[in-house]
Amino acid sequence: MPVSVMRLTNINKGIIKLLPQIVTLIILITAIPQLAKLTWRVVFPVSPEDISALPLTMPPAADPELKNVRPAFTLFGLAVKNSPTPTDAASLNQVPVSSLKLRLAGLLASSNPARSIAIIEKGNQQVSLSTGDPLPGYDARIAAILPDRIIVNYQGRKEAILLFNDSRAPSPPPTAAGNPPLVKRLREQPQNILTYLSISPVLSGDKLLGYRLNPGKDASLFRQSGLQANDLAIALNGIDLRDQEQAQQALQNLADMTEITLTVEREGQRHDIAFALGDE
Repeated sequence: MPVSVMRLTNINKGIIKLLPQIVTLIILITAIPQLAKLTWRVVFPVSPEDISALPLTMPPAADPELKNVRPAFTLFGLAVKNSPTPTDAASLNQVPVSSLKLRLAGLLASSNPARSIAIIEKGNQQVSLSTGDPLPGYDARIAAILPDRIIVNYQGRKEAILLFNDSRAPSPPPTAAGNPPLVKRLREQPQNILTYLSISPVLSGDKLLGYRLNPGKDASLFRQSGLQANDLAIALNGIDLRDQEQAQQALQNLADMTEITLTVEREGQRHDIAFALGDE
């Protein structure tokens, strides 16, 4: 046998011996990508192709119209509308008197406009209203509540309904020039009026007749105001204190009042006693 044939035979035998290893290597090379995909699917259910195909979601751009929107929460809260300035109050005092067939039976003029209340009487009915509320029977609304009147918007113009629109006018506030230090103390802490007045309810059966007034621990205000011992208070700023619901409402707002006008009965006659507690 020629030498070249023998060498070829030996080479073929070597290849035949290595053939299983070669086939195994080819199978492994072919299977590796599939094994990798299988492993990826087991560990991560979404395939790499699916991940690359997922749309990229970007956060929405800020709406330019929302830039001027105020947040619902602020560290120090939102500013509260102030009560009318002295200039505004002076101009409101010049508003013409309304011809509406309504009577201002009483009011609570607070330094906080949201707590001011007007008692409106129409016929035999009384309603408690605040700023912005509609008036009964008319297309009109309350624009402002002042110590002695309310301002209403009616048919595009401002009109005033006065509290004391009869011959019985209140006395001028005695504290305005009587005792400045006392006025200052009451302005700083108006709720301390109970230090100067002793107030006790007077009942006849289940009916409230009013509140008996006598000097408190400090009798200075009592003496200067024109009150007398055992005066019977029947109204506060025109609000009937003999109506238990109205009386409770009036007493709850006592600390916020800037002016107090007490209507008292004394020896069968009525007298109005005014206290100026607000800023001059």
